[in-house]
Amino acid sequence: MSSHDSENCDICQLEPYEEFRHTCLHECIDLNKTLMETYKLGHWPRWNYQMDDATLIFSKDGKPQVVCEMQVVGSTEGDTWEWSWGNAHLPEACRSRMCVVHELGEEKDWDRLKTLFLPNDEYVGWECASIANHLLGGIGAYRCPDSDSKRDDNLVDAVYVAILSARYVD
Repeated sequence: MSSHDSENCDICQLEPYEEFRHTCLHECIDLNKTLMETYKLGHWPRWNYQMDDATLIFSKDGKPQVVCEMQVVGSTEGDTWEWSWGNAHLPEACRSRMCVVHELGEEKDWDRLKTLFLPNDEYVGWECASIANHLLGGIGAYRCPDSDSKRDDNLVDAVYVAILSARYVD
């Protein structure tokens, strides 16, 4: 369970949903800037995620450089976004804390947070990742693209994660 107290969080008290979403997006943009500067995530030539232990690893020459604890927020495939909180195909470890998103959606009656599948566009993944990152107290969000999925509309299937912590590997 998350320790986030949405009842006492100024951001979570914002209405309507669009204002909440906008604030979470800008919060995540700032966090991502710091995350990228601190851990140089755009610098490492390779990344991979380990769903069973909820880690995202950035490496160089086959050697891990940065290890991040993460939660899978959701994924895009074709014209659809799917929240991880309802995706039983994902290991529990990488989605166990995502129930806070659904719970806030139910509490606020915000369909975008309580509906398992949403229409995909170029923004939905970052929107959902930013909201989850806020609710989980994350340090940033990351998009793990499927390079084999680029389509005519330039959308790429991807897994979006909230990064909860990061560390350099000694």
